[in-house]
Amino acid sequence: MNEYYLNLKAHVAEFEEVIKLNEDLLNSNPYCSNMNLDNFPTHKLGDETYCAASKNWSKVDPQAQDVRSLHYASEDRVFLIFRNKYTQEWEFPTGTMKFGTTFMRAKQTLFDLYTDNLFKIKYQFNSPLHHTIRNLTEAEKENPQNNGMQGVRTYFFGAHHYRGFPTMSPQMADRTNHDDFAWIPKRQLNEYFTREYYTAFIHALRTR
Repeated sequence: MNEYYLNLKAHVAEFEEVIKLNEDLLNSNPYCSNMNLDNFPTHKLGDETYCAASKNWSKVDPQAQDVRSLHYASEDRVFLIFRNKYTQEWEFPTGTMKFGTTFMRAKQTLFDLYTDNLFKIKYQFNSPLHHTIRNLTEAEKENPQNNGMQGVRTYFFGAHHYRGFPTMSPQMADRTNHDDFAWIPKRQLNEYFTREYYTAFIHALRTR
């Protein structure tokens, strides 16, 4: 079963619209529907109109140069990475799991911390796509809660942008270890990640 993290109550009005759709119109053009809010136009460039929340090739601004825009590198799959405010290094977001916390709850909590649920994602599979093992940092070794522990194992799960304009919470920097974000294609991750981090992840990621 696919995992969706989506509050359906917020889209009741859209569900009602489905019932009222013109069947003749859909028969001639199956993609003609106002249901997909991501394909609503948001800005113009010359004579062309684009949709800031869409990754559909015909709705994407081909001249987007802002790495915080979902339209950046629109010909490729892009990955959401964050800049650590303490080390200034770029990385994937991670959180802490406590005893009794499920993977699903941990994923939802992490997403809320960064976005306040301002847009929607669809989780990819129930199993992690990748995992890493590292030694404790000096600060972690001094924490009494880590007594007896030798390292940290981190599980990474995949998720796709589902709907809505991708934006981060204004409180992200206050409640996480990160203060900036970027949507980066696989071919440019070597410009952001350290060599060690890049080597650990690059073979687990897809280009398109």
